Amino acid sequence: MPTSSAGEPLNSESHAPELPTRQKNALRLLLAKPVITPDEVARLDYRAIERAPGVGKNSLAIIRAWLSGHGFELSGLPGPIPDQRRRQRQRKLERAIDYVRDHGYEVLRKP
Repeated sequence: MPTSSAGEPLNSESHAPELPTRQKNALRLLLAKPVITPDEVARLDYRAIERAPGVGKNSLAIIRAWLSGHGFELSGLPGPIPDQRRRQRQRKLERAIDYVRDHGYEVLRKP
């Protein structure tokens, strides 16, 4: 694979976005390699990248856009947030009902 003068792989697709330095350095640190390619990053799990030092929500969006520009997608993407929030609220409600019942109260459901 041809490389640039900085030692980075040249994009075979001229329309593919370039990865900013901050995200590039975070991925280099995560992969422990001086040169990274989109296919190497795409093989990583979403959660592994999410936990990498220096990677936040904005960086994840930039990395996903960069991968998409090269025809790749991350694996293990989280599900929609509204479902997660609904499940979390349901668990809290169930714990509250259990707490009230443990203290001798009866909890009735709406008809």
